[in-house]
Amino acid sequence: MAYAFRRRPDGSLTCRLDGEEKAIIAQVAQETADLIRADLGLGESAEALARAAQSEDPLRRLEAEFAGREPRTPSDTAIKRLFPDASADPEAAAEYRRLGQQDLADGKLADLRAVIRILDATGPGPSEVSVDDDQALQLLRALNDVRIVLADRLGLQRDGDFDTVRMLQQIGERVEGSALEDDEHVGSDVVIAVYELLSWLQESLLRALD
Repeated sequence: MAYAFRRRPDGSLTCRLDGEEKAIIAQVAQETADLIRADLGLGESAEALARAAQSEDPLRRLEAEFAGREPRTPSDTAIKRLFPDASADPEAAAEYRRLGQQDLADGKLADLRAVIRILDATGPGPSEVSVDDDQALQLLRALNDVRIVLADRLGLQRDGDFDTVRMLQQIGERVEGSALEDDEHVGSDVVIAVYELLSWLQESLLRALD
């Protein structure tokens, strides 16, 4: 059973999660990172590109330079939410993507990797999860990005939409023979549960930081 984040006397922020909760959070963080890479065509890591840019081989330096020049426009609806157009003007939006999309993606992927490392370090069973303030900010950003992806999959446009989805789910659970009992909605129920867990965890961390 999860326990909310609390500030400890040593300054760390600590919560308690069971093994399944940690595994789910790590899994959705990894899946979000994989989705970003796949949709934006980020085959090479930022570290590999940085090494190529500093190579003594002029061809590798040239390849590294052009690797960031033509960023791919997101096609997945969730990734479009994470990397929205910075301008209504197509040319300006493309220029913004060329200049900043790689750095934005690198930051998001670094946050997601940090969350996975933090959780993996606690082992598979129930345990406390402790972070410092810098890690807390990484965790908040990563949780927010994962929630945006899940919200897209649930068809949520605004925060209030989730209350409606949850209400419909609860009604469906009480109605015998409801369409919510089919395999498709069993899957959506899992997404709803994960969304709720991440929302609760994010809110508790924000309160602890305050």
